[in-house]
Amino acid sequence: MSKLNISNIDLKYLNFTIKEFKSQGYTYYRIQKQLDKNNKVNVTGKSKEDVKEKYFNKLEEFLNSDITNLNIKKMTFAEFVHYYLFEVVLPSGSVKLKTFTDYNNIYINYIKDKSIGKVKLVELKKEQLQKYFNGLCKTNLKLSTIKVIKNFISAVLNYATNEDYIIKNYCSSVKLPKDNSIKKNKFLTDDEVQLIFKNCEDLKLLVIIKIALSTGMRINEILALTENDFNFEDCSIKVNKTLSSCKVFEDNKNYKTQTIITPPKSKSSNRIVYFNPSISKDIKTYISSQKERYLKFGKKYTKDSIIFTNKNFNYIGYRSLSYHLDVLFKKCNISASGFHIFRHTSGSKLYEMGVNIKTISEQLGHSNTSITSNIYVHIDEEKRKNAVKCQDAYFKTV
Repeated sequence: MSKLNISNIDLKYLNFTIKEFKSQGYTYYRIQKQLDKNNKVNVTGKSKEDVKEKYFNKLEEFLNSDITNLNIKKMTFAEFVHYYLFEVVLPSGSVKLKTFTDYNNIYINYIKDKSIGKVKLVELKKEQLQKYFNGLCKTNLKLSTIKVIKNFISAVLNYATNEDYIIKNYCSSVKLPKDNSIKKNKFLTDDEVQLIFKNCEDLKLLVIIKIALSTGMRINEILALTENDFNFEDCSIKVNKTLSSCKVFEDNKNYKTQTIITPPKSKSSNRIVYFNPSISKDIKTYISSQKERYLKFGKKYTKDSIIFTNKNFNYIGYRSLSYHLDVLFKKCNISASGFHIFRHTSGSKLYEMGVNIKTISEQLGHSNTSITSNIYVHIDEEKRKNAVKCQDAYFKTV
């Protein structure tokens, strides 16, 4: 506890409420207290004692006139983004930890030490924002990434507008170039898939690959699976969680990077997918081997235990798994990288088989069918090219 002498403090500062809230499986406590017209304390902690200590430390700073005032007129845009993240978003628990981590990464990589971050918030106009985004468009960043940055900055400025800190959110009128290119995703041929099956000697990696190819699930959705998620009677899987690497903040300076289970990417990602009956045996065999391994090392196994774990029964790191996959691709002489290729291959095969776009969209967990259509439209392009080539014999005879 702070060394602050509580007996000498005005009772109005001691009249506070400790609120309990839960986010992503964690329990937090929070104190929000308006100290005066310009100063508000908003602190969170993992225990009531922790949050009380943080509050009294802030109160001590305030009473000693050392607390930082929220002086909007002097605040740079970077300073305001930091305030928005750690004094507004994080304490509210309004976003997932993974989302907050992404927001913080945008702040660190694209705002904090950039020219746009040095502009005063109240002086930030459309011309400066447009120039900033024009500069991003000239880098190697994907347009989709730039759009994410724009959406975040727009959210920050919306908050500033709603709080009457600024008059208008000029980011909403910034123009980005249109992406008119047809998205062509690499996918595996049938021969390449058979090569992978033949050369993969790791049962765990093989089962992960077969699930990804059969269902189109994202790799982090697969790594979060438990035995309870499988229904072998109708060959289905409940997708209701995903594995995420997040920064868990204690305050704006102290955090720990943790791998945790979170809800799926979006509402549409929470779904039931179906797998080919022919891989049921492989999945059951792998689950049985996991049960034996748990028993061998004296670990408790339940149907809610994560089935894809590392040698220490912890969550599998994506980088380690990706490394082994790249080794496998090299062994098979396949020019590819990453697990997403299995997702694209799964969707492409369904499309080639004539499965309707809505069904494919639901299987893959896309938020709308236009996303699915844009991804697999190149297959129709190839079909049209091949159809024209089939006319060669006709023109040779006329």
